[in-house]
Amino acid sequence: MRWFITDFKRGLSERSFLGAIALGILSLALGLAYYVYGQDTYTADQAFIVSQSFAMPFIAPLLASMVYSNMNMLEKDSGYRNLLILKHKGKNYTLKRWFVNNILSGIALFIPMLMLYGVCSLFSPYVQQEEIVGVMLLGFLFGFVYGSFAYSLTFVNRKRYIPIVTPQVLYLLFIYAFPYLNLEKFYPPLSFSPWLMRTHVDIQLITLELLIILGISGVLVVGSMLYRKGETLWLQQR
Repeated sequence: MRWFITDFKRGLSERSFLGAIALGILSLALGLAYYVYGQDTYTADQAFIVSQSFAMPFIAPLLASMVYSNMNMLEKDSGYRNLLILKHKGKNYTLKRWFVNNILSGIALFIPMLMLYGVCSLFSPYVQQEEIVGVMLLGFLFGFVYGSFAYSLTFVNRKRYIPIVTPQVLYLLFIYAFPYLNLEKFYPPLSFSPWLMRTHVDIQLITLELLIILGISGVLVVGSMLYRKGETLWLQQR
């Protein structure tokens, strides 16, 4: 538990984590400016909905991926990961870092939306408060899942920025491909901002999509755990 808390605090102070929050705030600020510019009267609900669904849904995987994945690759390149593997016996280290990484990724997406929630409350009382809070929690889950995917990619490549870029690239490819194939219900941004296409929202499909991504991540992480177990034995025998 002590290592978990220490690593969590370390992640909170990482530039990549703070940078993800800053980019998230900027994307929401652009959406809020767009809303305010085009309206004569303002309501908290509409301000939040328009701002949250304006730009952030299209860069959310990048924000979630950049939180801690680069640090994982730096530790791998420097050899520091080997020391952690020995100290935590491979499997425990992998699971602990996986959980810390995912939580931080979720928080990085949640904090900008929480700040937006507070700013929009200045316009009027919320009417759709439960729905808005639910979407904020969905955003946290989105960050958790895509952060997990980015983390899992750190075990299967040697390039430092692949784990950060790959989730966003695949996400954009699906954004363009699914509408073309008449698969709007699978439109990836709906799993972050259901307001984009209300008529196509299917909670079961959103859940399935996130579970598939999390499942792929889990397979890669479990595979790495088995590999690390063997690597730990090898390092202990050197």
